[in-house]
Amino acid sequence: MSRKISIYLLTGFLGAGKTTLLKNLLESNKNKKIGIIMNEFGSVGIDGTLVKREGIDMMEINNGSIFCSCLASNFAQGLIAMASTPIELLFIESSGLSDPSGMEKILYDIQPKIGDIYDFKGTICLVDATSFMELSQALEVIGKQVEYSHLIVINKADLVDAERLKAVQGNIRSLNPIAPIVTTSYGRLDPTWLQQNLENFQLPPATPNLNCPSNRPKTLLLEANGVFEREKLKAFLQSLSDIAFRIKGFFKLNEGWHYVDGVNGSISITPINAERNLSQLVVILRTRQPVMDMIQKSWEKHFNNELCIK
Repeated sequence: MSRKISIYLLTGFLGAGKTTLLKNLLESNKNKKIGIIMNEFGSVGIDGTLVKREGIDMMEINNGSIFCSCLASNFAQGLIAMASTPIELLFIESSGLSDPSGMEKILYDIQPKIGDIYDFKGTICLVDATSFMELSQALEVIGKQVEYSHLIVINKADLVDAERLKAVQGNIRSLNPIAPIVTTSYGRLDPTWLQQNLENFQLPPATPNLNCPSNRPKTLLLEANGVFEREKLKAFLQSLSDIAFRIKGFFKLNEGWHYVDGVNGSISITPINAERNLSQLVVILRTRQPVMDMIQKSWEKHFNNELCIK
């Protein structure tokens, strides 16, 4: 029997908890040889640092969606390269702004080059219970993520009441009437779901992919040297909340290096065992209006260090 590599695609909007889910899945499959393709919308990879560990083959594809024409060929080449490694499982974490409806076509297109080594088990979609209702009304891509998934995981259920949770489930059902729905917190997923035959839950026919260079949100990369105070950093990050879908990166504080994560106005700053050359922050903007002057002024209000915005 020829060797097979099981593939799982993790999708879901920015801040829904995909990387936390991935870390939990890695832990529950630590006795297997695992590969990861990590896709981030910003120009600098952040989440890859959080899941890197010895014995895992990892590839990062940044600065857009792997399903966009601008990166689809890179993604295909990444899949081809991963096929030659001795892995049993391949987890693909797509950007929070990705439309995953093109996954099966990409696998079909590369099959003549690698054969049928990949066994696509299905797409797992993370939904943030606290923001899904509002964001799904404003952003078409969130609906596509739910519609083209084999399993829906409602995350952060501990942060909403029963009425809200029921409304989220009803909204999901209107978009995807077939896929199982799992409710959880902290990105926990019973590993037995990976043994389920998720591909038996058939997806609708593919529609034109929403990912294209013309509709991608603008992203900024903020870089600075020096050591920073936690409360001043938090105040600066809070000043960006209204203009950003997501804020994440690494900053050096008096207490050492920290991981910064901001979504829906909630900011977390947590210690991390990682060394960086400089502090970096990726900001995925809600608006296409000029905001660099506003960011610069807010920075100067809180810090004396020089800020570089790219």
